Amino acid sequence: QGTDDIEIGINMSSTAKRGWKWAFRKLRGLGCSRRRAFYRATLYFIRGDTGSFYIDRSWEKVRLRR
Repeated sequence: QGTDDIEIGINMSSTAKRGWKWAFRKLRGLGCSRRRAFYRATLYFIRGDTGSFYIDRSWEKVRLRR
C-alpha cells in the first residue's frame, strides 16, 4: 500500500457547531451584560456575525464571526 490510500481531512459533521448558546456563553465570559450578550448572540445566530462593539468592562473591541 502506498501513501495515496491515506485520506487526511476533517469530517465537517464531527466538528463542533457554534450556535446561539456558544455565542451567549462566550460573550458573557468576555464581560458583556446579559442583555447585550443576548442581543449579540441572536445576531450571531441569524447573520453569523455580531458586528463590532465594545465590551462593558474594558475598552476592548469585540466581534464574533463564523
